[in-house]
Amino acid sequence: MPLNNLTDQSNLIDRSWKRCQNFGLSPSGPVNEQVLTGKRLKEVLEKNKDLITNAASAFEKLYPNSARKGLVSVIVDRHGTILYKTGSLGMENEDSYLAIGSNWSEKNQGTNAMGVAIYEKKPVITHADQHFHIKNQFLTCAASPIYSADGEFIGAVNVSARKEFYHPFTISLTSVISDTIQTQLLLSRTNNEKLLALKEMEATAALSAVPLVSIDNENVIKRANNLARSILGEDCIGKEFHKKLDCISEVVTDNTKRIYSTVISLNRPVNKSPENKGLYTIRDIAGSCPKIIKVKKLAEKAAYTDYPVIIYGESGTGKELIAQSLHTRGPRSDNPFIAVNCGAIPESLVESELFGYEKGAFTGAKKEGVPGKFEVAKGGTLFLDEIGDMSLKAQSALLRVLQEKKVTRIGGTKPVLINARIVAATNKNLKEEVLNGRFREDLYYRLKGIIITIPPLRKRTDILEMATHLMKKLDNPSAYLSREAQQRILSYHYPGNVRELNSILMEASFWAEDNEITAEDLKFEDIYEQQNKAGLPENTALINTEKEAIKTALKSTGWNISRSAKLLQISRNTLYLKIKKYNLQEE
Repeated sequence: MPLNNLTDQSNLIDRSWKRCQNFGLSPSGPVNEQVLTGKRLKEVLEKNKDLITNAASAFEKLYPNSARKGLVSVIVDRHGTILYKTGSLGMENEDSYLAIGSNWSEKNQGTNAMGVAIYEKKPVITHADQHFHIKNQFLTCAASPIYSADGEFIGAVNVSARKEFYHPFTISLTSVISDTIQTQLLLSRTNNEKLLALKEMEATAALSAVPLVSIDNENVIKRANNLARSILGEDCIGKEFHKKLDCISEVVTDNTKRIYSTVISLNRPVNKSPENKGLYTIRDIAGSCPKIIKVKKLAEKAAYTDYPVIIYGESGTGKELIAQSLHTRGPRSDNPFIAVNCGAIPESLVESELFGYEKGAFTGAKKEGVPGKFEVAKGGTLFLDEIGDMSLKAQSALLRVLQEKKVTRIGGTKPVLINARIVAATNKNLKEEVLNGRFREDLYYRLKGIIITIPPLRKRTDILEMATHLMKKLDNPSAYLSREAQQRILSYHYPGNVRELNSILMEASFWAEDNEITAEDLKFEDIYEQQNKAGLPENTALINTEKEAIKTALKSTGWNISRSAKLLQISRNTLYLKIKKYNLQEE
């Protein structure tokens, strides 16, 4: 399955441990070292020849030897037998560990990444003592399932390293490798059947993520890769294909010139227009937290529609990033993306900003007149940022335009038809604003087509991953966080979200010596810390409420950290820090 179908990792691990216990396995007990050799191994390797060949090719293109130091990558079949291995852990007797022919299903090796991925058919990370058998707890591993060109589950890709080298991006790496292998298997299949289209070849040669489908003469979908299934639905195979907007298509014929099949890329053509220059894309939405992956998946699907969108999110969460991604991914990407900060325009100037004005319309007006934002955004996207701060008078004017689908410049008489997709964003709850009389209900329903809610940084499980991502964009990309700095990063609540984290890291990288960012380099502006420095009393009611909430969650789950963290909507690391802060102990 693709990465955007990733479920809660802790639940996967918990279920695997229960299965291992049901199998009668013991963490300290013997491991069933089932290894195929000789004729039987040769038969299995021959049966999976295409998978092995395409896997080796994918590793070389995406994952060169120079990047594999201290890592072992393997491909297993659907039964857990290792078919292919590359890399080294740098340990003694390594030839017998993760050997080709050995079986790493849960029944043999207990909880491990490839065993869980095979059973659950989902990407997973198993780190250190999450492995069932003590023997394997020196490892950190990630695995993702692999599907054939027909959508049949055929195995998994796994990357392992010593636990000291744990990195959350590993699961992204295995998912990229898995998707690349699946795309190459699809291409091999269509090539053999003379169904390989030029666009499909070009996309895969560049190893870009392209949603691809093949349809027959009856317009029925015959094949679809992971990205295409995420757009059309997992059950799209065998259903009638309804062309999506401006899809690229290539008709393929056999030697008799009889139309045999059509291969379709659901992507737009590569946009070379200067209108797109500098705008964010879907690929710029970083992070592996399930909540942000859900946002990315929703944005991917919403981009192909022309429905209006409301983006909810606190200040600094990246609302404009999502808005630009919707534009650059969608069918309007060749046309302008126009952003308007609704909260920054004086009420008296709203109509002239949005609708424009003719020459001489009012004192101070430009002689040649000025087109409004709706006109400038013709054929493209109009992004109404901070829509919740717009005055009621301005809301009425905006509603009229959205209803009539035309504007008349101030001082003008000729209406101009508008053709722009509307994307709005706010950090306010518009339903509450409607109930409190601060936002027009009729305008709300005009704007509400698809709702995308961006989680605040404090409720994400990939804060350290985001910190690493942001640091790579700084003037000092070699900077790294010390262990103490990482803990401090995880313990803060980020009222300014990703924007605040970026600001903190920017300043810290300036103060860092020898590229190491220490805890002292991180200058947080926590309002409660400022109160303490000024000798002001802490908000004891708030602290007691948080402490009691944590105690209740821990008690209700029997001190299961993963489940408690999920109930509290915080990361496991943050929960550990809170337990230590409040000196909580299991009763």
